[in-house]
Amino acid sequence: MELKIVLKCENPQIIIDSLKVDNVNLPKGMQIDNKVNNNTLEILIKMNINQPNDILTIRNTADEILTHIKAIQSALEL
Repeated sequence: MELKIVLKCENPQIIIDSLKVDNVNLPKGMQIDNKVNNNTLEILIKMNINQPNDILTIRNTADEILTHIKAIQSALEL
């Protein structure tokens, strides 16, 4: 399964660099790829679905990433 988050924002590279710190100890079979194009950041979460709960794992990961992005953007606005 693949889930893509696309966000237009200022300073997308700063956000990606800040998020990379958290991309450790991922669940088994999960991969997170980040890409910046102009003022757009793209985050692609990939995971093999072996059990129904794996879908919830992807959703929770996406929620956590979005929460971190919001916090980073708030910090950049200070």
